Amino acid sequence: MAVQTVTAPVLTESVNLVRPLRPRLKSAATALLRITPSSHHTNDLREQNSRNPACRLPEEILCKIFMFIASDEPERQSNGCSWVNVSYVCSNWRRIALGCQDLWGFIDFSHPRWTSVTLRRAKLIPLSIKAAVNNRNIIDLRRTLQLAHRIEEIHLKSSAQDIRPLLETLAHPNPALKSLIIDVDVVAGTSGNVYDPLSFPTTGPPLSNLKYLELRGTPFYLLSTRCSSLTYLHLRDLPRSERPARDRFLSMLEKLPDLQYLTLDRTFPIMPLDSVVPDTARRITLPHLRAITLTGSVQEVADTLNCLLLPPSTRLICALERLHDLKENIWKLTQAIAVHSWAAAEVMPVETLVITGREEETRYMKNNEPNPDFRQSLRIRAYRPDAECGGAAFDLTVGPDPGITRDAVMITTLGAVWKALAITHVHTVALQNVDIVTQKSWTQFLRALPSLRVLDISGHAPSGLLWALLLNARSHADGDSDAQRLLVPRLTDVYLHGVDCSSGGFMVSQTRNINSHTDLDDSRFLDVFSTCFKERGQFNVKLRSLSITRCEYVLKRIIDDLRTRIAHVVWDSRGVAKERDMDASNPARYRDLWISGRPPVKHYFRLQTVMQF
Repeated sequence: MAVQTVTAPVLTESVNLVRPLRPRLKSAATALLRITPSSHHTNDLREQNSRNPACRLPEEILCKIFMFIASDEPERQSNGCSWVNVSYVCSNWRRIALGCQDLWGFIDFSHPRWTSVTLRRAKLIPLSIKAAVNNRNIIDLRRTLQLAHRIEEIHLKSSAQDIRPLLETLAHPNPALKSLIIDVDVVAGTSGNVYDPLSFPTTGPPLSNLKYLELRGTPFYLLSTRCSSLTYLHLRDLPRSERPARDRFLSMLEKLPDLQYLTLDRTFPIMPLDSVVPDTARRITLPHLRAITLTGSVQEVADTLNCLLLPPSTRLICALERLHDLKENIWKLTQAIAVHSWAAAEVMPVETLVITGREEETRYMKNNEPNPDFRQSLRIRAYRPDAECGGAAFDLTVGPDPGITRDAVMITTLGAVWKALAITHVHTVALQNVDIVTQKSWTQFLRALPSLRVLDISGHAPSGLLWALLLNARSHADGDSDAQRLLVPRLTDVYLHGVDCSSGGFMVSQTRNINSHTDLDDSRFLDVFSTCFKERGQFNVKLRSLSITRCEYVLKRIIDDLRTRIAHVVWDSRGVAKERDMDASNPARYRDLWISGRPPVKHYFRLQTVMQF
């Protein structure tokens, strides 16, 4: 039968549709095999299969489907469902599967029978070893890793106990190996040595084909001097006993001249006891590094960055998961960020900032007690205009830390990082669910954005930002009308998306907390917005456009007022409300911070009070 020709777009679309269905396809194939037809039904089944669209798919598509199924994740290969079953569904599937030689390079370790079948059919083609290590397949795995002619890919998932018999073999991999991923699940809280001391040499000829290495929970010695051609190195959750000293770690990185992507996820070298990196301390250069990802405490991230000299074009991605040492180490972190950011600004400055807030659970429980399960985090991303960057040039996530739930920590970190970044050329700021920053902090932040032209707001309403702009304009109202004295004088376009325009803001508290969640501003967000740009209009600083989409409680009266002062106003009718729909005694609305009931609150009609003076 002639094979139907399939164009590349159709093939790609079909593969993308099938990708999430890989487990279902394997299960369906197994279910079909459980039905053992009698001989007099065989012809009927063949006739039925000939009419089944799944059995008549073009060969190119079926080959792609089979390849996706065979390349499934290791943990899914351990459920006893072999991908080889696809070759027993119907005669057409079997013919195509047997003719797809590359398919049999994925050795199946779910059962010794399938291991033997796939190894025999693979012949001399490059092998891909993906398996969840257990006591049923460890002998076959060890034999295959030692004796196979050519292995190009290894991806093993294991416990610390099961991986031990394979460590010596993995330390001397096949010379043809291109990718090595070892994922070991080390029991949390394990103390002492997880692995025995190294008892065999790791020397040998360079592994010139090995480009990708990812180790999780493994001994550090699997990264040896033989891996000198690596371009991707990812180290995650190495046991404390396996982490190298700083000098040894830096010496190893120096032997990776082609490294382009480096990830240290809760895996950092052991620093000297003083934890201080003086100016004369050893630093190394990674000339081709394109991205570095660090996840850990403030001190761990700061000390690691201060050991490296990064090219200006390197993407810096950090996650501060533990903030207990913020006060002592934030200066070291911001110093490292500033050095890299200002060096990169000379090559290509940052043009877009995106700040995203996230909260898990509510702040308070019953009886208005603080909720111990409440978590919050803040993410700061800075983008350069180059499309080849592949993501944010700077990406910092602060939290969530189970021990830190105060807004003050988030705002302090944001302020320190803000000062370190070179953002004088930023023309767009996007705020997503950021409402904890107060007017005082926003005033300082906005002074660093003289080129800001576009403001994109979604989620929680940032009342502090609008109050900073409004009070800044009010403070100059009685003096000369010099627009250059205003914050962000070039702001021309504002986009509101999914904002509750009737929401009120938090007031500044006199206690240790930055915001008070019991002293609330009853001035509605859109009212403050309208007044703010009315005041700025006196300095001939006007908005060019305003877009309001999917927002709630947008009063028609305010929209009509804004249209008289803004050239282009666009909004949808979904959230438009009438004045009578608002509670006159308490016009502002507040998002659900409390599970049941609210504590006694003090409300301030701040806008009304300010405009009276």
